[in-house]
Amino acid sequence: MISNYLQLLYSHNKVLVKTTIYNCDELIIYFNQHINSIIIEYNFINEAGIIDLFNKKTYNELTNIFNKSKHLHIFYLVNCFNEYNAKSSNYDQLGRYKFSESPQKQNNITNNTVLNLIISSVKEDLFLQSFFIIRNHKSYFYLSHDIDSVYGSLSQDGLWAIKKGRIDILLKLFINSFISNPEWFNFDLIMKAESEFDFKSTFYWLTNSGKIDKRQTNADYKISSKKIISAINKISNNGFENGLHKSISKDSFNAELLKMPLKIIGNRYHYLKFKLPNAYKEIEESGLKLDASLGFAEHFGFRNGYGYPFHPYNLETNCLHSFLEVPLTIMDGTFQRYLKIPVSKTAETIIDFLEKHNQNALISILWHNTFFSNYKYKGYLNEYKKILSYLYDSKFQNINQGEIIEKFSWQVK
Repeated sequence: MISNYLQLLYSHNKVLVKTTIYNCDELIIYFNQHINSIIIEYNFINEAGIIDLFNKKTYNELTNIFNKSKHLHIFYLVNCFNEYNAKSSNYDQLGRYKFSESPQKQNNITNNTVLNLIISSVKEDLFLQSFFIIRNHKSYFYLSHDIDSVYGSLSQDGLWAIKKGRIDILLKLFINSFISNPEWFNFDLIMKAESEFDFKSTFYWLTNSGKIDKRQTNADYKISSKKIISAINKISNNGFENGLHKSISKDSFNAELLKMPLKIIGNRYHYLKFKLPNAYKEIEESGLKLDASLGFAEHFGFRNGYGYPFHPYNLETNCLHSFLEVPLTIMDGTFQRYLKIPVSKTAETIIDFLEKHNQNALISILWHNTFFSNYKYKGYLNEYKKILSYLYDSKFQNINQGEIIEKFSWQVK
């Protein structure tokens, strides 16, 4: 039931510390009465079919429903129900839900909106105050790297060198490629940069390779190669983590997981290409414990208006999905490709966002291995180090996949 979900969302939100509750049923009954869940389920799920829940008219009406209750707002925002059965025009050429067409953009809900709704609900409701107290917590951050390409430096950095007239660099790239030391095979560099601050990260790997069409391609490496397997094992042995980067192929999750050389607990979709609710069903069936895909390619911020990992609500079974969804907040390509922010301003822009969310959030940061090179992506390594330095100095808490699952899983009793 929706009321149970809301009770869990409130009690497991890290900014809200649950006081001793002798009878949890009392709180669930309260939610049932306060939001009238039967009416919500019938009118908004059965009739609307989640098709137009977040069109502008409906969205504005939500704030006035059921005596201006904020609970309904929270339920729909967290779960991105606006994306269920969305129109084809809401997706880009890769089949990704577009920020530019989203109610998030229209209603300016890329910040930690749900958290603010929860806090204001508690402050304004004497009954909730008897169950919850508000405390601020230093924000966490999660570092990750999608490994899309390892051998692409020769062509992409090579083209950059030609345009710059740097024949010396082009020659160097040829030599490195010849001796099997490609520029983008830089996992030691990444781990060294992060280890200087005592940080750990996760590397997401593609198990399928090859070009799909003019715009889409899977890996340019073989997951079964000795060189790649050795790199994956070294990452694990150094205390970093590995994950699956679900490819754009017809293979199931289980088929791809079997190709990985070690046990995997987390995933991120390649190109962030997925559709809800189908993606959640696929992840659930795979047995994975975590997914880190819920972000926009075009813009940074919180895709579901919520700053913490959560268990998505399964409308088919009327209960929680077993895995945690970790919203993706910041991605390097967003600033370089979509927002076209100058390299020298990238860290500044990101740090400004981090300053605004230095409490009560988990900031998920994706920095591709390609952005650690000195040529086509020159300067992004230094920007990344500036971000790491800020996180260290500001005492944000570094966290990995296993720790996220341990700290944020909703233990239903």
